[in-house]
Amino acid sequence: MGTRTLPYRCLGSKWFFLCAALIAMIVLAAPASAQTCLQEEYNQVNKQKLNCTANDVRIAEVTNIRNPTTGGALTSCDGGTHFDFIADFKIVTTSSQARENIGLYIATDSRTQALTGSCVDNIIAPLHPCAPGSNISCGSDNYHETDPAPDNCGDGSSGDSSPTFGAGAQKVTLLITNFECKAPTGQTTLVLPNCTSWQIPGGTIQCVSPSPSFPYPLNGPNGTPTAIPGSPSKCNCGIIPLAITVQSPSITVKKTCNTVDNTAAPDFTTSPPTPNSCTIHPEGGQVTYTVAVTNTSNFGNIVVDQICDSAYGNIFTVAGFSGPACAAGTAGSKTGTTCGALTVAAGGTGTCTFTADQAEELTINNIASVKGHGTQGGSTFGPSASNQVTVQSFEAPTTGTITKQFVGNTAACATVRYSVEVKNTSAAGTDETLNLSAFNDSAFGSITTVHGSGNNSVLGTTCGVAVGSPGLGSLSGVTASATNGGALPTTIPVNNGKYTCQFDAQFCGGLDANGCFQHSNTVSATLTGDEGASDVVSLTPGSLNVKECVVGSVP
Repeated sequence: MGTRTLPYRCLGSKWFFLCAALIAMIVLAAPASAQTCLQEEYNQVNKQKLNCTANDVRIAEVTNIRNPTTGGALTSCDGGTHFDFIADFKIVTTSSQARENIGLYIATDSRTQALTGSCVDNIIAPLHPCAPGSNISCGSDNYHETDPAPDNCGDGSSGDSSPTFGAGAQKVTLLITNFECKAPTGQTTLVLPNCTSWQIPGGTIQCVSPSPSFPYPLNGPNGTPTAIPGSPSKCNCGIIPLAITVQSPSITVKKTCNTVDNTAAPDFTTSPPTPNSCTIHPEGGQVTYTVAVTNTSNFGNIVVDQICDSAYGNIFTVAGFSGPACAAGTAGSKTGTTCGALTVAAGGTGTCTFTADQAEELTINNIASVKGHGTQGGSTFGPSASNQVTVQSFEAPTTGTITKQFVGNTAACATVRYSVEVKNTSAAGTDETLNLSAFNDSAFGSITTVHGSGNNSVLGTTCGVAVGSPGLGSLSGVTASATNGGALPTTIPVNNGKYTCQFDAQFCGGLDANGCFQHSNTVSATLTGDEGASDVVSLTPGSLNVKECVVGSVP
């Protein structure tokens, strides 16, 4: 009994019954989920390479795949996980002479074969609970044993008749454990690599498997396997389709924008969603982005673990997330967010928003990307990218006005006191300040100094005079103030900020028949915008026509 070939030496010898009794005493069982495959099992007894050229016994079909716990139909699995299932195997024997100690070797990976690696090894056993306490029966619906007791590893022949599969077959129900949910390359459903083995009368090793679970028997000398091929050809290997679809979590991501110019509610029914292109007038401001995540898988919930944005970096990352951190945004960081660990049911959509500030005169293109996992086993997805969103902000226009009013006559000939007002009509909230440095009048020249005599002379002024200082010339009795004067240059703020001053000017002219004469002139200002000399200021000119009469009022 010290040699590994003892069972073969016992066969046909006068010591057969003694050998059989001794072998029956060595009943070692291995758990169904911790076994090797057919070639490796065979190597323990006879180190020969199997060729498996015979076709006497084969697995022809696998049906009625179900959950071992509930008994319900099992049609899908969560990609990357391991799972158990129970199924009915159609075992076909083509020989009229019995094929004995049939072994059923099932690989636990669709992408391999059942000669080497990890397998679930079985025999054809009597009907018995698939697991302790289970109400589902495993084993053969046509179990029979042609070898002498205590051999109980089931046999088969072409005379078999299954109530389920008909003549020439047995239905053998098996529990397959720890099967990996990964399909072969290019496929979405699993397959079942398998091998069958058998022995023939006159060359049969005694094969004993203990009840009530009937595990794969290791009852040869030194615990060697016994449901193995009788010779290198006495086996058959193939691949059976398995009606289980590999499910992986999948999503689509859409993104919209909203600004002061674009206030429409997001519409995710369009492709791309709208609005996906926004503007900001008159200059920079806040943008609100909405991210929508749709669960397009059909097997369970998904959970969003991370949202990154190409322009604004990390929008949300769940604590403990093991993936890479979001890259820094090209335009800065978000200013606020409602985004968190979204849980989205199959076919559903979850949304969240985040905000960012955008400066003037910029165009920002950005894309959101999402990572997460499925809840049925932890398969991950992402990064899944959204559509691109474009937001453009503009430079605000620089504008201004000058208003000129008639004050009255102050001296002979015609001495007129004018008021001048420069107003910055740029919109509130912009940075379009006006820089006022000088005034010029079409008739009188500079109005910030006293000069000339007689016709077209400036006699007095508060224009350009520092606040608190007396005016010049004829306006020396007037103290310059914030509403009548001020040093130049000066800055005029937006939203109707003003600079106001007065000047006295003298002009002369011939009288008409009514004793009147007229004088027209236009005042202009030297202004620059907030961008300096290159910033052109749109300015309304200040013109005035004055009519003087020796007698009477001035209309």
